[in-house]
Amino acid sequence: MVTTLTKHYEARTCADLLARLDELENLPSNTPTMPPLFATEADRTAFNERHHREHIHQGTLEGAQGPHFLGIDAGSTTIKATLVNDDREIVWSSYATNEGSPLTAAVQIVKKIQAELPEGAWIARSCATGYGEGLITTGLHLDEGVVETMAHYRGAEMVSPGVTAVIDIGGQDMKYLAINDGVIDSIAVNEACSSGCGSFLQTFAISMGLTIQEFTQAALNSTHPVDLGSRCTVFMNSSVKQAQKEGASIEDIAAGLCYSVVRNALYKVIKLRDSGELGDTVVVQGGTFLNDAVLRAFELLTEREVTRPNIAGLMGAYGAALTARMHYADEAEDEDADTTDAKEAVIAGVRHTASNILSGEELDNLSMTSERDVCKLCQNHCKLTITTFQDGSRYVTGNRCERGGDAKKKRSDRPNLYDYKYKRCFAYRRLTDKNATRGEIGIPRVLNMYENYPFWFTLLTSLGFKVMISGRSSHELFETGIESIASENICYPAKLVHGHIKWLLNKGVKNIFYPCVSYEENLVPNTDNHYNCPVVANYPVVIGANMPELREEGIRYMRPYFNMANHELMVDRIVEEFAWANVTREEAETAVKAAYAENEVFKHDVQLEGLKALAYMKEHDCRGIVLAGRPYHIDPEVNHGIPETICSLGMVVLSEDSICELQPGEKLNLSDFLAADEDDPRKKNVDGFRHVEDRKVTKMPLRVTNQWAYHARLYSAANFVASYPGLELVQLNSFGCGLDAITTDQVGEILADKADVYTMLKIDEVSNLGAAKIRLRSLKAAVEERERNHRRALAGAVPGKQDQPVQSDAVAEAKAKLEMAQAQLAEAQAQLESAEADAKRGEFRKTGSEAPTPGRQVMLDTVMKANPKLTEAVKAASRRAAENGIGEAKKSAHNSATMSKYANRVPFGKDMKDYTIVAPQMSPIHFSLVESVIRSGGYKFDILEHASRENVETGLKYVNNDACYPAIMVIGQLVDAILDGKYDPEHTALAITQTGGMCRATNYFGLIRKALVDAGYPQIPVIAISTQGIEDNPGFTATPALLHRVIKALIIGDLLMKCLYRVRPYEVTPGSANQLYHTWDTIVRETLEHHGYSKTARKFIGKGYLPYQTLVKEIVKSFDALPLKDEPRKVRVGVVGEILVKYQPDANNHVVDVIESQNCEAVVPGIMEFMTTRPYISDWNEHYLGMGGSKLGYALMRKALDMYNAPVHKAIDLAHGKFSQDLPMPELVKKADEVTSVGVQAGEGWLLTAEILELIESGCPNVICAQPFACLPNHVTGRGMFGKIRRLHPEANIVSIDYDPGASEANQLNRIKLMIAAAKKAHKAAQQGETTQSEKVA
Repeated sequence: MVTTLTKHYEARTCADLLARLDELENLPSNTPTMPPLFATEADRTAFNERHHREHIHQGTLEGAQGPHFLGIDAGSTTIKATLVNDDREIVWSSYATNEGSPLTAAVQIVKKIQAELPEGAWIARSCATGYGEGLITTGLHLDEGVVETMAHYRGAEMVSPGVTAVIDIGGQDMKYLAINDGVIDSIAVNEACSSGCGSFLQTFAISMGLTIQEFTQAALNSTHPVDLGSRCTVFMNSSVKQAQKEGASIEDIAAGLCYSVVRNALYKVIKLRDSGELGDTVVVQGGTFLNDAVLRAFELLTEREVTRPNIAGLMGAYGAALTARMHYADEAEDEDADTTDAKEAVIAGVRHTASNILSGEELDNLSMTSERDVCKLCQNHCKLTITTFQDGSRYVTGNRCERGGDAKKKRSDRPNLYDYKYKRCFAYRRLTDKNATRGEIGIPRVLNMYENYPFWFTLLTSLGFKVMISGRSSHELFETGIESIASENICYPAKLVHGHIKWLLNKGVKNIFYPCVSYEENLVPNTDNHYNCPVVANYPVVIGANMPELREEGIRYMRPYFNMANHELMVDRIVEEFAWANVTREEAETAVKAAYAENEVFKHDVQLEGLKALAYMKEHDCRGIVLAGRPYHIDPEVNHGIPETICSLGMVVLSEDSICELQPGEKLNLSDFLAADEDDPRKKNVDGFRHVEDRKVTKMPLRVTNQWAYHARLYSAANFVASYPGLELVQLNSFGCGLDAITTDQVGEILADKADVYTMLKIDEVSNLGAAKIRLRSLKAAVEERERNHRRALAGAVPGKQDQPVQSDAVAEAKAKLEMAQAQLAEAQAQLESAEADAKRGEFRKTGSEAPTPGRQVMLDTVMKANPKLTEAVKAASRRAAENGIGEAKKSAHNSATMSKYANRVPFGKDMKDYTIVAPQMSPIHFSLVESVIRSGGYKFDILEHASRENVETGLKYVNNDACYPAIMVIGQLVDAILDGKYDPEHTALAITQTGGMCRATNYFGLIRKALVDAGYPQIPVIAISTQGIEDNPGFTATPALLHRVIKALIIGDLLMKCLYRVRPYEVTPGSANQLYHTWDTIVRETLEHHGYSKTARKFIGKGYLPYQTLVKEIVKSFDALPLKDEPRKVRVGVVGEILVKYQPDANNHVVDVIESQNCEAVVPGIMEFMTTRPYISDWNEHYLGMGGSKLGYALMRKALDMYNAPVHKAIDLAHGKFSQDLPMPELVKKADEVTSVGVQAGEGWLLTAEILELIESGCPNVICAQPFACLPNHVTGRGMFGKIRRLHPEANIVSIDYDPGASEANQLNRIKLMIAAAKKAHKAAQQGETTQSEKVA
């Protein structure tokens, strides 16, 4: 069969095609770009001169004499070794891949060194570091091991004395050390994620067909590096492909990737706000920094010159060798040296202490065997890898405690509150079948049950139920429920719930009780609220919607809502929910009373155990770690054995709830828990319950809104830890926990107030105990180093021997120091002149050994202050820096973020009427009108029109990078408006809405304040616009008239959006719909500002006065009259989701334009529904939670809203169906309750689900759910409900799109296009079906 082509193409030669392809290289790229790595060749020459000089001299073994010290750094992919002499000079080094066996590689290194060591030289001491530290130390009998962070610090201190920051990027790991006054102040590592490290660049180089050297050279030659984002390098594949499509060269992509690696380190790992936080002396090291392109990108992004040692790849090994030297004691020089079990080296007849490292035949005969086993010594059942050497020594990995499968070893006797609390929480004996008069009921061992199980067990047991708790968590249990997990990026503790429910069902449990708890008990007095986390509170709803097993016949799944703080309502709720079991009110009252009593006893027992742990610390002179987190972190499967690891390091483990009620400075009487006249707290009172005394808690000046119950305990515990000697805090953070973007910064600030070290461990389903051990060992080492320095300082403060004559050597030394100081003074003056000249040229600041010391900096500041040539702008900047604490005489600013720093809140006062109030953009159509409303109230008010990519980058600098995308964008937008000089900081206030619910958006106010202080503008007030009055704004009053106009503005904004999106895809004249919208936008603004009058309206429609009813009618009439194409209705695509991402085009990458570009019609529900949900659910809140508010007030609000909406409904009816009517809010409430629960109120809550249902049932089954990455409420209301919605509406075509600073726009676009393609296919099939049906009827 011959096919005839209907279209002919002109033939071209291969040479012609190749020539045309070459031309494509010169096409302009639409991809955002960054500055080239080198603007001029002179910059490159200067860079090479700086970074190719020697910092540490490397000699040879030729002629070596005396003691030498071996350091081995066994990394994840490489092994490094250095041998240093007593002068700290490297005489031998090695850097090579370990080829999968670090021990074998280490053996070869040791053999080679021992063979090459000349006579008269010996290995005096040896030390290992890195991931293979334990294996190599055990196998080769090295003298010691050192945690790699300390090794890197010691190496860096030798290279650049006074180092303030060390950044190490290796093949698969990344470390950042902040050093303050010679002590590691904080440590950041890349946890379980290896993205953005050297192996990432290596992979991309290979994919481009380049060696890493060629890749580096290409990056250095780039003229327009591609901006590929910074949030997560894993997501960059799509960005790279998109850049290639747009014509970006290999050189520009290579340079862009180098920039991205650095930004990933700065913003994601280090969480850098300002380059000044790095301090004056920065050292970079690790194999990745051997790449000149990465190094240059780092300098450009931090605006400072840094030191890259000539041994950048050997710094860990060098630090280990220095550690060995530091701990060496030679018996020939020190008679008191402990030489027990130490080898000796005889040199020239003198005995010297030598390293215990294997040598000669021992090394030749070294062998080992590895086996896998499961430890059965406790219920953790650790999966062990046991390496046994020929001499019987063992090295075990995979163990969570020091026993490591050896039954002969005893478990640490250090108190472990996590272990105690876990056992105490579930130490209840269930009823027998005979006594269980109401049968069996199951409870999953999940989330807040690790806190509330004593309450629910007691209550249900009192009612006559046999309570079945699901089994212990395990990865195998997690895998049994993995199929029903609706959101892949929800936290691991939530994912485990599915497995626990499955466990209960597999055991034949027919009644499962898993309550939703919106409000916990008010665990700490004087807090702003006591919400639960949005996921913890509402996850039972997600379980019910996504596990089909629960819908099987005979299964009763109970997910009732409760308010734990309302004791009286609890009785009513129990009677109501257990009506099926005929529970009487009398039974419920008894059960509830017993449950609350036992709940108090449980908490008191934990606190008592905390006091015992503190007493143990005092008695045994040991340190303690408060392992702070959420209740579910006591689950061994979730915490991955971190508590046991802490105990194995010789420290006590406490939980935050065990000490949260203790006050700083409180006398604890640890030696005797009970005074002579005090009753035993376990003694029962007349009611049969133990008495628990109330405690008073002092309210802290927190920056954040203290709204979550468990986090309130966390802040209180941190406050106590900061003042208690020997106690440190480590916070556990489950990956994907959005709330901790708020809490981690606040806890760090509380601890920094007392110069305490803050450590945060991020954990998920992948056990990465190795990284956790590094952090914990580093914390211990840092604390010990800090205490040693403190003791030295105290010893130095003690007067010396005054009666001894001053030696001539001391006089000479003092004179030398004086001369050196004078020379430094002259040098400082020269540097000042040079710095002033550099400032004019715009060069960036230099760091390193030549950077000014604090003392010299004070002198420079004095000189500059006296300089009349300084501009007023510079003076203002200096004032801001001084107010912000930047001008303090400190070598580094790592601890600058303290609670005290942010404690002073500047309210918007009544005397600030002349201030300009600036608010971020959230919805252009609506906020254009809101801007006019606020101005009509007599305020100077500006809405920032657009949010740019630069705003997002600024947001990443000033906001915790785990915060949601809207927070990053909004705060970046506001801060940039000040930094760019658009507004006078002395006469500007910022404004933000404050929801007051359990979503973290309530804390935007605190995030903005922090960003302003960090940016140097603490004087700028922030106005929190909230119906709940959470913050005080005496200068801004929402008067009834203002509220009246705001409501009108939002309703009209919804109407304009509805009309515009309905007609624009069909307009005859391109641009006519937008032109009509802008005309009406102007008219509405004028009517809002001038009490209904508009000069534009008089010109446009001949009417100058437009009261509200007339205005909405004319809007509909005008859009209805717009000439449209005569064509069938296009495929409609709805957009729902988080409020900012839903309405802000810059946040959703102009999703409405994308939909219309695909020849579809966009449908976006109005914003007024979101703003007014509360009046329509007040009855539900009162009935189920006792939080309904004023019944009359909400009834009046509903009536008023009906009156505002009535004219709009009438106007829309005049268009004869062209514009759809919105469902009344009561109808939306009913629809939501069919799929989810009205109790889901975090974020958009139940309304999001209702909007999806409304769209589907109105003929728009295609829905884009736009949500920020890791948005907690959307895990429940969005993705969590998709499965159930699809079951009810098989035609539903829903796609969820995550928006994030690092998310690939190309990937988002492809997913939307794929969804639209499916929508068009279904639409076409439906049309054909209708045609066929009509033909049959005809």
